[in-house]
Amino acid sequence: MSPTKIRNNVIKLSELSTKQPNYYLIQGYLMGLGVLPQMLTPSEWQPDLFGDINLQKESELKYLESLMALYNQSMDKVIQNELKMPAKCSLSKQDYRDSLKPNMPLPSYCKGVLQALKNINKRMLDAVQKQALNNLSSVLKAFTSEKAAAKEFGEFAQYNAQEYKRNYVYYMADAIFELRFSNDLTLSDEDEAQFNNSFLDEEPNELDELDELLELVLADTELKALEPMLMLLEMMEGHITKQFIKDNTGHFWGLHETRPYMMLRAHRAKIHALHGYTQKAQSELEELLTLNPNDNQGNRFLLMNCLIINKEWDKLDALLVKSDSEELHATASRALSAFVKHGDSKPANDYKKMLQQQSKHFAKILTGQEKLKEQPPYYSPGSKEEVGVYLDSLGKQAWISVPASLFWLRKK
Repeated sequence: MSPTKIRNNVIKLSELSTKQPNYYLIQGYLMGLGVLPQMLTPSEWQPDLFGDINLQKESELKYLESLMALYNQSMDKVIQNELKMPAKCSLSKQDYRDSLKPNMPLPSYCKGVLQALKNINKRMLDAVQKQALNNLSSVLKAFTSEKAAAKEFGEFAQYNAQEYKRNYVYYMADAIFELRFSNDLTLSDEDEAQFNNSFLDEEPNELDELDELLELVLADTELKALEPMLMLLEMMEGHITKQFIKDNTGHFWGLHETRPYMMLRAHRAKIHALHGYTQKAQSELEELLTLNPNDNQGNRFLLMNCLIINKEWDKLDALLVKSDSEELHATASRALSAFVKHGDSKPANDYKKMLQQQSKHFAKILTGQEKLKEQPPYYSPGSKEEVGVYLDSLGKQAWISVPASLFWLRKK
């Protein structure tokens, strides 16, 4: 059955129901069902979504078949980690409020997901699961109306709206993992079970020692940290078979067992980058993005600046297209790429103007007109601290590597 046929039939089914939800609310609701820790039968969720359905002709049964086809497609997307909202649920880059009018696709979709999440019994969740669910719900609620968005996004509303929209897939992925899979001990993949059991077989004291060593290594950015890091990685890689990598590539951050491994490799890339080995860092970061394309760790930020320093402009442009983001790192990278290709030109100046709009501190800090204090563990968009995060990922080195770029950045 074609997507168009499914869509038309589901819309007709909705018109025969008492609640008559629009198509985007239906899509959101079905994706929301994929987050639930328990499976609901159609007899449970259909009345919640549609109310009573008045089918008068036998020919109208095909509408229900289309609904179940759409439901199965949604569950497949959850399993395959294809969590992006439908293309029509876009957010205006000029004024986010234009996308949040009543019955627009984006708020309808988010309301649908939230309605499905009401089927979760929060009293049965642990603290980590509750946090993952609350994070996802906060993002969804922010897009349910103009009023909710204004309350959530604050002073930098347009920028924050874009950030929330981009981060939706990460919060969705985390919620699905924590609620559905984090406590699943009956793994079907033999290699994955072997990997998990290898850690369960360790004595408690040994596990504590490993945790302590991991914490110490991740806090150290000196080259001397590479030796104990290599020891830990070799220990972990001894349990990660080729079949395990093949079966789980694309989902490595979604498995709790491989998160320490991903953290160590990202930290190794950072150490290499900070000490001038940007080619090594680049190779490591590219592999990490293959293992975890959703990039929950934010490895793309350091990779962007490594690519600039290594003058890999084609790879940088490909990464920027794939990331589809307007984060400060991405805008700065686009500005440098345009400056290298076109010099002091309209394309480059357009990105420089965008940088100024995103952060009034960016140019001043990079050119020494403003100073940064000690970096706190958090930042808000447009703040000095956000520029500090950029600098921490070799931002200044990236600009220095492009002749005359800092002079151009400061030029009015």
